[in-house]
Amino acid sequence: MPENDDRSSRRRSKLRQAGAWAGAAAVYAAAQGLSAWAAQRQSGRGTRPQYSQFERPAFAPPGAVFPVVWSALNVTTATSAWRIWRAPESAEGGPSSREVLAWWAVAVVIRSGYVPLAFGRRRLWAATADAAILFAVMARYALLARRIDQPGALLALPEVAWTGFATVLSTAVAAINPQ
Repeated sequence: MPENDDRSSRRRSKLRQAGAWAGAAAVYAAAQGLSAWAAQRQSGRGTRPQYSQFERPAFAPPGAVFPVVWSALNVTTATSAWRIWRAPESAEGGPSSREVLAWWAVAVVIRSGYVPLAFGRRRLWAATADAAILFAVMARYALLARRIDQPGALLALPEVAWTGFATVLSTAVAAINPQ
């Protein structure tokens, strides 16, 4: 009988882990969806038509790239947070998973601000500041996550890289588009 209890316990544990991952992904996706909805509501149109109206530098990707990239980043970054959440606590005096996940939560909030700022209110310099802050917060998250779970930290690096690029792109777009 104890063997059946052990299997049942493992199944419940796996279901809890899957639920936690799904919850992290849903939080990120909901924040992005709410952000896009707010921008569209403020401006009366979606982000892609607005993006095409901006003067853009030569290195700017086409508008169709952004939803693909952000969808992939939703998965990698949510998976990163899930790994941190389920990692055993470090005995070395490093950061707690709670502290690291607080940085992730701050990133979710900051990330949600860019689209309404850039496309809803057309505050390009404020959106650029948002991107720069997101880059810094995600970099801090990845550095702290590294001390808890190396693969989890590696999963955060694509967003760190993308937000660094997005900050440069946003700076260029703000500089060549008078407000």
